[in-house]
Amino acid sequence: MRGMLFLAGAALTLASPAAAGDTGELACLEKTYTAAQRAELNGLIGTVNILGTGEDPALARLAELVTTTASACAAQLDWSEAELQPALLFEFGRLMEAGFLRNDKLTEDEMAAIDAALATGDRSDLWAALEQQLGAGMAGDADTVSDQNVDIFGSFILETGVGLDLDKAELVGVYLAAKAMQRASARQFAAM
Repeated sequence: MRGMLFLAGAALTLASPAAAGDTGELACLEKTYTAAQRAELNGLIGTVNILGTGEDPALARLAELVTTTASACAAQLDWSEAELQPALLFEFGRLMEAGFLRNDKLTEDEMAAIDAALATGDRSDLWAALEQQLGAGMAGDADTVSDQNVDIFGSFILETGVGLDLDKAELVGVYLAAKAMQRASARQFAAM
């Protein structure tokens, strides 16, 4: 995940306000891949090191494919550089989630429990904490978590019943980070 945050880091910090973006345009990335690129992505996303430790050639190649496709969408839809950055982050989050779903480190029941918990109640504190952690990770401090965020994440994980051991809890965090990347970048894209 650290590698993904590094590659997409500028998206939340470099963008400047412009005309409002249509979040429906973010689908351009998924739709614009060629058949060969789509096949390559399908092979890569299950092999990317989702925890972001060490060198990852699959992540580097994934970044090349996303950047090429995002540039095509930017030209087609006349995106500014400020719109391109959150679009890249959105697509990395989408692919990170797809890869995570494919790697079978959490069961379907565990994923369903997480998604069900996300869909209930007011999760604004959780989303704010996740986005704060994403920002810290993008700034190079992926390992520091505030006490308040530890409480928020811990409460959520206990509520789901998933992640009662440290390894599972970290995987839940990665899954949530992928969702938060998409959520934050779509919101930022819309603000452009």
